[in-house]
Amino acid sequence: MREARGAAQWLKTQNRLQHPVTSIFIGGGTPSLLPSKHLKNLFEVLAQEFPWDPQIEITLEANPETITEGLAEKWKAETPINRISMGAQSFQPEYLKALERLGSAEKICEAAGILKKSGFLNFNLDLIIGIPQQTPAQIKKDIEWAVELGPTHLSNYNLTLKPGHALFKKLPNDDDSADLYETARLTLKACGYEQYEISNYARPGFECTHNLLYWTGGDFLGLGPSAASRFFWDGVFQHRKQLADYSQYLNQQAFEAVPWNISSREQTQLEALFLELRPNKGINVERFFNKYGLDLTKSSKLPMLEKTGFVEMQKPTLRLTDKGRLVADTLVCELI
Repeated sequence: MREARGAAQWLKTQNRLQHPVTSIFIGGGTPSLLPSKHLKNLFEVLAQEFPWDPQIEITLEANPETITEGLAEKWKAETPINRISMGAQSFQPEYLKALERLGSAEKICEAAGILKKSGFLNFNLDLIIGIPQQTPAQIKKDIEWAVELGPTHLSNYNLTLKPGHALFKKLPNDDDSADLYETARLTLKACGYEQYEISNYARPGFECTHNLLYWTGGDFLGLGPSAASRFFWDGVFQHRKQLADYSQYLNQQAFEAVPWNISSREQTQLEALFLELRPNKGINVERFFNKYGLDLTKSSKLPMLEKTGFVEMQKPTLRLTDKGRLVADTLVCELI
């Protein structure tokens, strides 16, 4: 709350607080464990310090095993939260165990029921694909189970681990990962969910505002230890990462004590292309050039990527194809 007040004051003095807030996202960690009275106090401060868009999306991340009827009723009655994002990961015990998750399929189902009963009809479920030994049939089973719970949004993330992790050497190879991804995409499509980004699917009209902000070059302010902020100022991205050490964070006297890091023009272009090519609707190349100074139509690799079916250009829009989404990161390096 103190940081929010300090950030708002600093942004006002810099004349940077020019647009209403369209999204508030409380996470990661397990913020559903925070007593609702503290959430209520936090939202009161945020509403005092920042202008809110009338259609603001306010998401709370929650582990299914932490959701109770009492908590959900308090969130509904005492806070402006209007969206919940739950980490389901999988409905199958062997995969939950492999991921060291404490929950169960029964608890995920129970939590979804509680949310709907309490009036939280807009909720997301996170699923993981690429767990060692996972098959396309099991991916399909997980998705169909998730769909039965009626989420408005489903995120389907590939399991990513660092070398040295116990499961790292057991991860599927690229071809098997592509098969799992395609199974997930086609299953979700058949269930009525529209893919709007590489890993994200939604019922029509329920695309995540907060996610879209990241993928369209929007500004965001992060509050709390290790929280990241990004603003597009003076033609480049400027980033700020809050102190990670909790004691140092609590002793911080002024928001401006942590400096902003100014990206170069080239770094900004690369970051923007990496993020803004991910949504299915693609990039408006004219807008991209006007904002970032990079003319994607002049990329020497573009004709070859079009011919081989990785991207398609229908001016003014450049977008990835289904084939291209499988190798999106590589394509960004080819286009820049």
